Formats: sequence, C-alpha cells, structure tokens
Amino acid sequence: MTGCTKAGCLASRARAGGYTGGMERVIDQTILAALCLLLLPLATFSGAHVAALLAAVVIVCCFDLRPESRLRFVVAGAYLVAALVSPAFVLFLPLAAYVLFGERLVLVRFVWLVPLVVAARLLNPLLLGGLVALCGVACLMAWRTQWAEAERAGYRALRDELQEQSLSLTEKNRDLLAAQDYEVRLATLAERARIAREIHDNVGHLLTRSVLQVEALQVVHANDERVQEELAAVGETLHEAMDTVRKSVHDLHDDAFDLRTRLEGVIGACGLPDVRLAYDAQSVPVPVAYCLVALVREALSNVARHSDATRVDVSLIEYPALYQLIVQDNGTGEGGAAAAVADGARGGQPAHGLGLKSMDERVSALGGRLRAEYQAGKGFRVFASIPKEQV
Repeated sequence: MTGCTKAGCLASRARAGGYTGGMERVIDQTILAALCLLLLPLATFSGAHVAALLAAVVIVCCFDLRPESRLRFVVAGAYLVAALVSPAFVLFLPLAAYVLFGERLVLVRFVWLVPLVVAARLLNPLLLGGLVALCGVACLMAWRTQWAEAERAGYRALRDELQEQSLSLTEKNRDLLAAQDYEVRLATLAERARIAREIHDNVGHLLTRSVLQVEALQVVHANDERVQEELAAVGETLHEAMDTVRKSVHDLHDDAFDLRTRLEGVIGACGLPDVRLAYDAQSVPVPVAYCLVALVREALSNVARHSDATRVDVSLIEYPALYQLIVQDNGTGEGGAAAAVADGARGGQPAHGLGLKSMDERVSALGGRLRAEYQAGKGFRVFASIPKEQV
C-alpha cells in the first residue's frame, strides 16, 4: 500500500471501526439519559436523583472504557443494590439495562429487572410504565448497536481479506513477470553463447585453414613476385577477417556472461552443503564480473578444503560508487583463515596462501581492496570492494 504498511493500515481501520461503534453507543446512551430525565416530573424530585444520574454515568463509563475489567460488575452491582434501597436510582435503570445487555450471560443481561420489580409497588403507575418501556427500548437499542458493530466488523474483515488477496496476487504476478524476464534473458544469453561457439568452431577454423593455405602458396611461389604480392593481399584480407571474427566472438561471449548465473553455478559446484547467495547488482562490467566469480570460487574452495564451517553466506551488492563482495563462513577458527595461511606457508609463501595472494592481485588490478580475516565467534570473512571509476 502507498503511505503505510499493510499492518498499519489494518490497525488504523480497526481503530476507525471502533471509533464509529463507540460514537453510536454514546449517542444511544445520551438519548436514553434524556428520556429518563423526561420522566423526572412524574417522580418527586430530590438530591438522590442527581446522585442516581451520576452513578448511571459512572456505570456507562466503566462498561465503555473498561470492557474487560471486573470493576464494571462491581459498579453495576452497587448501583442495582442502591436501586433496591432507593427508588430514585430506579429512574435511570434504562442506562444500566443498555450496558448490561451486551454481556454474554442471560442472567447478567436481565438482572436490572430485580430492582424494577421490587420498586414497582412504590412507583407511580405512569412512571413505572414509562420505565418499563424505556428499559425495553434500551435493550433494543443495545441489540441494534451490537448487530451493527458485528456487521461492520465482518465487512472490514472481508474487505481486508480481499485486499490482502489482491496484494498477494499482485506480488505473485510481479514475481512471475520477473521470472519470465529472467528466463528470456537466460535463453538469449545461451543463444548468444551458442552463436559464438559456432562462429569460433566453424568460421574461425575455416579462416585459419585459408591463412595456412595462403602462406603455403607463398612458400611455393617464392620466386614469383607478382604471385607473392597477390597472395600477400589475400593473406592480409584473411588476417583482417580473422581479427574481425575473433572480436565478434569475444563480444558475443561477453554479452552472454550473466554474473548471477555464473555465481549460482560456482556455488552449486563447490560441494558445500549450505551456501546462500544474496545478489543485489544491476549491471556489472565483464572484467569485474570475471574477477568476482574467481574470488567466490577461490573463497569457497578454501572453505571446502580448510574450514569446519557448516554454512557460507555470499553477498554481492552494487553501491553507487563501488561493488562489494563478502564471503562469510561460520567456522570456529581452527580451519578457514588459519589453515589457508598455513597452507601458503607450506607452499613457500610467508604471509598468505597462493589463493589469497591471487585474489588480492585480481582485486588490486581493478583498483580495489581485499581483506581476509577471522572474526571471533563469527567465522572467516573475505571482503572485497572494487570502485566503479576504476573499471
């Protein structure tokens, strides 16, 4: 999604849905409180009615703000006990009925009937009828609000599920297109490599044979200057054709060089059980690509021969100013770098093995730097960086 993550958007929608449902409850409760106040002229007003109104507001706040707390039952129970003692508290029972109707237990939903029945013989029949009607309306309003919230929650869940499926399908289509483009590129590179081989094996050999034939004729007709000049011109043409063919073959071969495929081939042929490649490079020049392939091959060979590592991570990243290659194993230090250095010492090299020296020479030729070291607790690491301006 644009502007937010998927989880953030779902959370914001959930908050928006809760805000809408909360507003409906507030509106319902305000209407019920106003209707209860309209019944006040039917009763003898006293200060207890003010206390009852404030207590009803406290109940509503507890149920709305702390829906998972047991405190709400304590407050509601205290209010119902007060309604049993003082008829003034019965006047605002519709508010209690509204919040209690949302509970799961049927006994809890209709417990407000107890103080209403007890106070029935003490209330004005008109007031009693109005309270019964308001309590019924409160239950209907609570049911309607709960049903609306459930429908909205179902709609939001369905909408989020559909949008998640849409995002998943979009991502899968993008991956399929990328895989298709990659396969097309590999097929194109393979065809270029085939053409280069055909030119080299067929046309190149024919031209080479023609050059040899012309040179043989020059030896045979060494005394005939006129023939010598003509054969020399033919020889120059054939040599020029050979150079052109050779350049074309090299160009085709370089164009058919795919670095990622080569690295995957080197990793697959190294014989190590767990080698992981992280590749993030767009366009790598051919000289750098050949160098990187050689570095990875030599580094993996050192791990296979000397290290006790069980996993190797190969990371190639293209930065704006340089190419970075890291080959990291999880060896304990008993193999890896120490063994490679020891191997070099046995071969007559004082500081590093022949493999490490060759790697350093390759990187230095491209203006880069190579560092090979053992990190305690992490394993042996080969780090190479090649600047782009040197390529």
